[in-house]
Amino acid sequence: MTHFTARVRIEEKDIEHLQALIDETAHVGVVVRDHSLKPLPGDEPLAAGKAELTAWYEDEADALALIDWVKAEIAACETALIPVEAQDWAEGWKACVRATRAGRFWVGPSWLREEAGEDAVALVIDPGMAFGTGDHPTTAMCLEAIGEWVSERPGCSVLDVGTGTGVLVMAAKKIGAGEAVANDIDPQAVEIARENAALNGVEGVEWTTKPLERIRGAFDLVLANIFANVLCHLAPRLCDATASGGRLMLTGILDEQAAEVLAAFEREGMCLVRRREEGEWVLLEMARARLPPERAVADDLT
Repeated sequence: MTHFTARVRIEEKDIEHLQALIDETAHVGVVVRDHSLKPLPGDEPLAAGKAELTAWYEDEADALALIDWVKAEIAACETALIPVEAQDWAEGWKACVRATRAGRFWVGPSWLREEAGEDAVALVIDPGMAFGTGDHPTTAMCLEAIGEWVSERPGCSVLDVGTGTGVLVMAAKKIGAGEAVANDIDPQAVEIARENAALNGVEGVEWTTKPLERIRGAFDLVLANIFANVLCHLAPRLCDATASGGRLMLTGILDEQAAEVLAAFEREGMCLVRRREEGEWVLLEMARARLPPERAVADDLT
């Protein structure tokens, strides 16, 4: 049986738009990568700033329709249609997925679980449309930071904003976090995260599609691995959600975006505690420093 691969290369900034288009089609499998991730078998590495989405279809007409749709929606794109045998697709898809060690954690697909070893905190995540399989530098950096911070604060409360597969909040729970809330605006992602939690034996997480402003309380650890422009937009709410003495971990940030993100959070009274880098990706660890000037004045007047 033959499947048809629709491969699209775009600017990294357009990947969210492309994934939204893909969600509306009858694909039977999807892999998304940027230049920092392992190429698909037989493929060449991506240039910096580029991303690639590969989708498999049983019907050639569906694959062609996607390519036509993408060309109409995203001007700067390269597309290709490649027939593949179904067995080749299945094995090729698995071959492009790798396990990752990040600090205390091993993250990988179910078919590689035996590679984890006894010393690692294992998280089994099978690839799908939700983000966070551990092999992206932003996820790996955040896992390492979580391992260091939560280990010293058993029972700490955690909020994971834009949870994707749920891997970050599950990692925190696995090593002793207490109250945990994880939100995502995508109901499909929340359902995938619930399934992953069950697969990994993780309990005690409130999975929700509620927007951040409707999640009450302040948390000892707030995690946000999302796009830099979204981080800037959510800065006031993410800061309000971070308890005094707590830690806010921000990633999904390219090096060239870090100064803008940092400035947005410093305006809200946060200060940089630690900056981590891997390749072109950055993780900012922040803590509450003071009230922003306009809020301090308002408080003085009440």
